[in-house]
Amino acid sequence: MPKHKPKRGSPSIDMTAMCDVAFLLLTFFMLTAKAKPQEQVVIDTPSSISETKLPDAGTLTILVGPDGNVFLDMAGQHTRKSLIDDVNSRFQMGLTEEDKVKFSNAGSFGVSRSRLKQYLETEPSQRAKFPSTGIPIDTADVNKSELADWIHNARLAQFRMKQEGKVKDEYVMVVKADKDTPYPAIQKVINTLIDINVNKFNLITDSEADPNKKDAIKGKAEEK
Repeated sequence: MPKHKPKRGSPSIDMTAMCDVAFLLLTFFMLTAKAKPQEQVVIDTPSSISETKLPDAGTLTILVGPDGNVFLDMAGQHTRKSLIDDVNSRFQMGLTEEDKVKFSNAGSFGVSRSRLKQYLETEPSQRAKFPSTGIPIDTADVNKSELADWIHNARLAQFRMKQEGKVKDEYVMVVKADKDTPYPAIQKVINTLIDINVNKFNLITDSEADPNKKDAIKGKAEEK
């Protein structure tokens, strides 16, 4: 008696569940992602042949604009929150808890302590238009320099966060100046760092090709 062979059909895979998961993940990342705060100053850095790369996180950056105004940006929400708690308590700035949260999530800032509350209460989309004269620097008396105070206390806050295990490393100091920034403005920043015993810092530049390496490659090509 002949055997009956069942009819074979082409297999089908239901992709509905996989598509649902993909769209759920996409929706999750869209809703939870935070846009990078708009910077108050745009820096067009000079170029150099340096190949040293900075870490992606854990930097304390001093920005110096073309007009010489100084701004400060620091990584780490925990560190920023700890810093603003200390500064607000010491100088009686009258910041609310909401203001402190805004500071911990903000980008760079370049205003005096007396105007920081007004700056934080400004809508994030309008902060780039906030009138700013930069963070005050006093090179005659470092104890009166707001920039020196911010840097010193930011490093202390980062150290505390490291002790508590909330961050891995201490801050890497970075100076980022525009190519058109007057040198005396940069010198003020460097003098401030030296006055508070910060003798190791990085200067940010755009990368360009090393002419020596170009000549070496050209020479090898000619030999061949």
